[in-house]
Amino acid sequence: MKDRASERIEFVNVNGSQVPALFDLSKTGVCCFSAKKLDKGAVASLTINKLSIKARVIYSQDRLDGFRVGMQFIEVTPQQQETLNDLVDKFSRGVPLSCTIEG
Repeated sequence: MKDRASERIEFVNVNGSQVPALFDLSKTGVCCFSAKKLDKGAVASLTINKLSIKARVIYSQDRLDGFRVGMQFIEVTPQQQETLNDLVDKFSRGVPLSCTIEG
């Protein structure tokens, strides 16, 4: 098994609709809820709080209410990385974050 590139923070974050939106977050990727299945290797735009960032689908697992999708960030600018570092810190302290996936 390959070692992770960075430490992962895992915490189930529940948004207003009571659907888990963000399962875990690291400086290099995210695992979040998706209502639709995304194919492995697909590239999508994510919005985590107000940060827009591109990510590649690593896996998509069925759930009763949708899919648990693991994604790796790609084409990250230094400014995006700085914002991600701050979001990971907040998430590790239990600050609620939202995550949406746009095809």
